[in-house]
Amino acid sequence: MLDRCPTCGKTTGTLMETHPDRPGLMQILSGESTEAHRIIVTIALCVIVVLAIGLLVLWSSIGILRDSAHILLEGRPKEMGIEEVARTILRVEGVMEVHDVHIWSLGGGEIAMSCHARVPDMHLDKCESLLSAIKQVLAQEFSIGHVTVQLERAGLPAHLGGNA
Repeated sequence: MLDRCPTCGKTTGTLMETHPDRPGLMQILSGESTEAHRIIVTIALCVIVVLAIGLLVLWSSIGILRDSAHILLEGRPKEMGIEEVARTILRVEGVMEVHDVHIWSLGGGEIAMSCHARVPDMHLDKCESLLSAIKQVLAQEFSIGHVTVQLERAGLPAHLGGNA
């Protein structure tokens, strides 16, 4: 911005220009100016440094914020595919179908999963061993520690959740 001096009429406005009433940046930095001008430049430089540090902190924390949001929104671990987990459950003897598979990260490396598994009509003792086998295979192959499986009997009428 160019200004005209009211006393001598000289046009000023560049940082390198000198004028008795308004020193340029070089005069301020070299100490040829008043104390007020040095204070103003010092404050301006402090503001620039603080903004630069703030931007650096923000830039370096973006990854942490993204990972935290993923966990808080109960996102699926990126390296884990739902189809692969469902196929693994289907390999357990007695499981006929798997659906409504939900996998989410709990933070700290903990993973939780819930699903529905259709099984033939069987005694409760056999259901317990089937659930144990599903939890074991998921822990071994995918490190899923919190598993909830809802067992559904095959052959139930459709209005009760069956496929008959």
